[in-house]
Amino acid sequence: MNKEKQHSIIQTPERLHRITDIVFAVSMVLFIISGMLTFNNTAFWADYEIDPEAFVIERASELFTAFLVFLFMALYWYTNANQSKYIVKVDNTYTWINIIYLFFIALAPYPNALSMQFGNDFYVQLFFNIDMFFIGLFGFLGWYYASKNNRLIYKEVTRGQVKAINGEMIVEPLVAVLATVVTFINVAFWELSLLLLPVGIIILAIVSRKAKK
Repeated sequence: MNKEKQHSIIQTPERLHRITDIVFAVSMVLFIISGMLTFNNTAFWADYEIDPEAFVIERASELFTAFLVFLFMALYWYTNANQSKYIVKVDNTYTWINIIYLFFIALAPYPNALSMQFGNDFYVQLFFNIDMFFIGLFGFLGWYYASKNNRLIYKEVTRGQVKAINGEMIVEPLVAVLATVVTFINVAFWELSLLLLPVGIIILAIVSRKAKK
């Protein structure tokens, strides 16, 4: 029984952290590449000849959406890095939760590319929201599993620290749910609903600092 338990525990989490950083880096590069490929499309510039003003306004909206998505990915990486520094070991369950988490991270450039082309399409927005929801959900589940009774984290980590990170992690899937609700109400306000993620994390950071004082 002890041998099985030891076999199920990978004592060092560095390899998992390494592949996580790689997946994030590749995904964020793909965001940029997908935008560059759009600019190289001849049909993309045809609308400019018809109505330059409308073309610029629409492109500005697409760039704003791309910025929000890139910001989402950066915040996901930040929250993941923030919790990873407390992980002292990983087991099979935690590893598989993170593999599923990384799958949805790797999938993210696809709905982003669609949103660049069809930003006001209901199903594109819904696809994007669902992907963001599962990224947030499995990110939260990974931390919750690791921090439960200090299962995989340093024993010195306090309940306050665990609670603060729980708050950061739960904001992500909740924002995706709210963005989905907004999508059903009015697709035109979808981009604005995405701003709830950075705003929510900033508010939590301020509350957390005040609580420490």
